[in-house]
Amino acid sequence: MLWVARVALSLIFLGWFVAFVKGIRAHLKRRWVLDADYEKAPSGLPVSIVIPARNEERSIEACVRSALAQDHQMLEVIVLNDGSTDRTGDILTALASEYKRLKLPEVDSTGVPEGWFGKPWALQRAQRYATGRWLLFVDADVVLEPEAVSRTVAYARNNKLDMVTGLGTLQMESFWEKVMQPVVGGLILAGNSLSAVNDPQQPDKNLANGQFILISRDAYDEIGRHAAVQNNILDDVGIARALVQHDKQYHCLYLDSLFQCRMYISFAEIWEGWTKNLFAGLRYSIPNLVLALLFTFAFSILGHLLFVLGALRLLQIQIIEPEFMIWGTAIMVMVQLTRGLMDHRRGMNLLYGLTHAPANVLVLFLLINSAIRSLNGTVTWKGRTYKPEGS
Repeated sequence: MLWVARVALSLIFLGWFVAFVKGIRAHLKRRWVLDADYEKAPSGLPVSIVIPARNEERSIEACVRSALAQDHQMLEVIVLNDGSTDRTGDILTALASEYKRLKLPEVDSTGVPEGWFGKPWALQRAQRYATGRWLLFVDADVVLEPEAVSRTVAYARNNKLDMVTGLGTLQMESFWEKVMQPVVGGLILAGNSLSAVNDPQQPDKNLANGQFILISRDAYDEIGRHAAVQNNILDDVGIARALVQHDKQYHCLYLDSLFQCRMYISFAEIWEGWTKNLFAGLRYSIPNLVLALLFTFAFSILGHLLFVLGALRLLQIQIIEPEFMIWGTAIMVMVQLTRGLMDHRRGMNLLYGLTHAPANVLVLFLLINSAIRSLNGTVTWKGRTYKPEGS
């Protein structure tokens, strides 16, 4: 059976080698990137920015001010205060007195109706006040660059798309953000190549980012608005799937020069937030969970483990054959080179790459926790408990 292990380890090494080469090529070619060099949309085209806000006192002011500072002239901003119990409402009221283009729908205290999740329900209510031909749904922890709207709308029009979504600059300041966020993001992107996502010949490859979704009003109405994803925790991916089902076209892009977002701050927020999302991203499938666990262990932990076990020979402890330490070392080097390349692109301290394997051990537990909580219907977020559709 030794040859089976050799084949498996060689495939893991080859996989990381290919990922490293692709990373270099993506860095040089910048494919699927929309940046500040792209043209701007006509200023007379009406656009509505729609923001849901629940207990967002930490970030809501910066988000709203960035939305109102867009260089696109025909613009309105709608923020729905979704039952916040902190200072979010007071901050929004102060901003509304300062900006006439800011609309604050009346707060509905009746709660979330049965069959709905909080964010889709908030957006379903907020969009009723929007008058734009294009709707930009933005999370309350997002800060937009001034040209984000004008360039994204121009890209959508030039490419005859019904929606543009994408990945912005992920702000990471605390220790746990820098440890956990890159590995979880890497796991998601590992199964979602943007070339496949944006290929109309692969309609089952869907990826969207709810932090930033620009969609035409016509397409949004046709798919049924957010009612189409009312009980979907991953409402962003659900919107993308609904578009494909209605023969609509969209692109998911790298938008790192157009917006930034700081998703989570503490370990507790990271744990709760990804617990909510990860098993849903696997479509509530136990087989998909098993594959994700095996993939994470084999590609992000095994090489480092073999290296450590081999290094124990220095202490006169022989657990594995020397050959496997060589394989482990080779795989570990490719893992760290690829991680280093990604961290360099993010502008991160390269020393955080050394936490890659331990962080992936935590991801294994995070995946399992997400599955257990989802199947038990005990997923929580921002003080609400949800029973996912797959539980």
